[in-house]
Amino acid sequence: MAILPPLSRPSVIARDLRIFLFGDRRYKLVFATLAVAVTSLLVTMLIIESWWGVEPQGKQIVYAQDFPANRTDAEIIAQQKIDQKIVDKARAERRAAFQRLDDAMTRHGL
Repeated sequence: MAILPPLSRPSVIARDLRIFLFGDRRYKLVFATLAVAVTSLLVTMLIIESWWGVEPQGKQIVYAQDFPANRTDAEIIAQQKIDQKIVDKARAERRAAFQRLDDAMTRHGL
């Protein structure tokens, strides 16, 4: 049982392709051209995007907060509450931005 079809000569393949594309139905040529064009466009876009790079160039500085090793649990909890307020505020601002976007889309019927 063969998994792949039998190999053909390139001249036979070219003749079959010519008959398929330039036969009695011209729409096949249009759609084949569109398929090649869209595929070529996507591959070209991926190649161009790969040239730009994902990571920013140069040294990256990461700042970390240093805490003393002898902090008490109460100090840790107090700092977590302060940090949580900052996170909650950022989430609320982001939620409000998405709500404004949703309202604008609703006004336009989307």
